[in-house]
Amino acid sequence: MQIPIIYFSSSGNTKYIAQLISEGLKFANFETELIPFNSLKEKNLDFNRINVFGIGAPVYAMSFTPNIRDWVKKIPRVNRKIKFFLFDTSAGLPGPSIRNIRKTLELKNCEFIGAIEIIVPTRDSVFETNLFKYVMWSRRSIERSFQFGIKLGKIIRLGKGTLDWSSIPMPFSRVIYAYFKVLERPSYNILSRLFGFNSEKCIQCKTCEKGCPTGAISFNEKLIIYHNRCMLCFKCKRNCPTNALYFKLFPKAVYFKGPKNIRGYISPERLLEEYKKRV
Repeated sequence: MQIPIIYFSSSGNTKYIAQLISEGLKFANFETELIPFNSLKEKNLDFNRINVFGIGAPVYAMSFTPNIRDWVKKIPRVNRKIKFFLFDTSAGLPGPSIRNIRKTLELKNCEFIGAIEIIVPTRDSVFETNLFKYVMWSRRSIERSFQFGIKLGKIIRLGKGTLDWSSIPMPFSRVIYAYFKVLERPSYNILSRLFGFNSEKCIQCKTCEKGCPTGAISFNEKLIIYHNRCMLCFKCKRNCPTNALYFKLFPKAVYFKGPKNIRGYISPERLLEEYKKRV
């Protein structure tokens, strides 16, 4: 049985956690397929033919990213019970992100079997740049993600059970989430107008347009940003090979290119080999 793991990752951190969970499931003798959000259209998943699946995303405004939320809402109700698990990455404010996606999927006849929330070492957000140089991965977080995959494997094999899960505690989370819910879209709309573009550096490779998860970028002789679609994931800026895109508040800011840029990184394959040696 192959288990699809669907994820969105702007910085590579959520992808890293997806890979670690995948390796844990492999350790438990399950096959997996990692599916980035931008590849979903090509896959055309039929959920009525899937037994187990996973979904992961970063936390924006105490929720899964807007593109994942919108996609989950469009998943058709399945005609039989299928199991699912969830994971998110955050700066420490996950709020009700897992709970909300879980509720949406359960209404579609899906059965929840577990979730994990991982606090990543760097936010790389609008107001924090260059931070990746001063932080490092937690070995515990890396192993937790891998072990989560192993535990999922046991539950899937037994055909019953749920991994204990509780959200990271946060005071006044309901009140803060209510504010975020109202301010989220207006904030993206306003802040996305602070993107700058240096046409002299641009090589017209259209990497920004192809990689945008919400279709907020169009490139036809000149760059156009549809601010009402942008969710400020910075994927366009991070992946631009010539740094032609920049953020006007921090025009010289350096953004990390992936989890390998952060100290303490352990490759998922290496961790799998370490666990195999322990057995």
